[in-house]
Amino acid sequence: MKFILFYLPSVGTLDQTKKGMAGINSQNYQNMLWQVSEQIKFADKAGFWGAAFTEHHFHIEGIEESNNPILLDLYFGMQTTRIRLGQMANVLPFHNPLRLAEDIAMLDQMLQGRTFFGIARGYQKRWADVLGQTYGVGGTMSDKSEVDAKNRRLFLEHYEIIKKAWTTDVFSHKSEHWTIPPDNLNFGHEVVTKYGKGQTPEGIVTQIGTAPKTFQKPHPPIFQPFSFSEDTFRFCAQEAITPFALSTCDETLHDLFTIYREEAAAAGHNFAHGQNIGIFRDALVLEDSAEAHKYAAMGNGFVWPAWFAPIGFNEAFRKKGQTGKIGPECDYNYLNENGFEFVGNPDQVNRQIENMVKKHNPEYFLMWQYPGPIPHHIQMRNLELWATEILPNWND
Repeated sequence: MKFILFYLPSVGTLDQTKKGMAGINSQNYQNMLWQVSEQIKFADKAGFWGAAFTEHHFHIEGIEESNNPILLDLYFGMQTTRIRLGQMANVLPFHNPLRLAEDIAMLDQMLQGRTFFGIARGYQKRWADVLGQTYGVGGTMSDKSEVDAKNRRLFLEHYEIIKKAWTTDVFSHKSEHWTIPPDNLNFGHEVVTKYGKGQTPEGIVTQIGTAPKTFQKPHPPIFQPFSFSEDTFRFCAQEAITPFALSTCDETLHDLFTIYREEAAAAGHNFAHGQNIGIFRDALVLEDSAEAHKYAAMGNGFVWPAWFAPIGFNEAFRKKGQTGKIGPECDYNYLNENGFEFVGNPDQVNRQIENMVKKHNPEYFLMWQYPGPIPHHIQMRNLELWATEILPNWND
């Protein structure tokens, strides 16, 4: 199994966050950069497969302050030699796909293939509805609304354009929102005819290409977090994209993993059960189980009820066949009882992983980390114990 550290990351301690506006404090941000640097440099040497950052904007509260995961990848990637750096994820509908394709290719070249590419649709309306004005699209929780439908169409268009940019020397593209290149684009530059491609003798540009191409061929691994949706798993299976499951219901996970394997096979991708799929959980291990739970309650036990549950993410805990609305009320005990917390001493967490592997056998395990709310020395001790007491039992 491949272990990936997932950082939002938070900026500011728990007390600083509760005082308000922790995200705009420069010292808080510098502390985060130093702490995560130390943690990823340790993970690089300890055998973790990867580390990932998300994309969200305007987080003045200090929670999830990760507006450019690609820059964070490069920053930490330049301090390491082996670990992969990537995004969970880039929110495709709100990006210029050509610019994003170029940025990822540059990152992949600079880190010589130590990257992966994450894609998502965007759910946080505060920033999505602001930045999405350019394309007339907003955030969505997959509610089948008109906004949701347009968000999905733009997501698929941008995904297709990015793949073309990476895998062809030059290309053209026509879709609902894009004409690449624009019709009758007259450049007329002789150097294109001599040394490039995509221009007619009359100087009309008919195709464009991006450079550099990615270091990895045909492109970096593509991941899509976080889902409990059959539609998402079917799309990922058809494209051989790695989905990361958020659901904690074993029956739901079994169904999703089965759908993925069958849909992938129909598309010509032959995967074993669990292969090319990830599971996402909060993770913290210490010698003393009670202490581990105490600190996990300061991390996800604070952030999830305050931030994610009110947005609707308690859907992750819906049991198969359960009907009705799942409310936002929850606390750390609720998260733990519903199986989202891989927290405890090494023996307990090894048993949790063993149970997960027996039932689902995911290729990837994404571990939520909380620098800031959880003190740095606790995070480091957690990583040390993962490296010595857990990873050797499960690493590929």
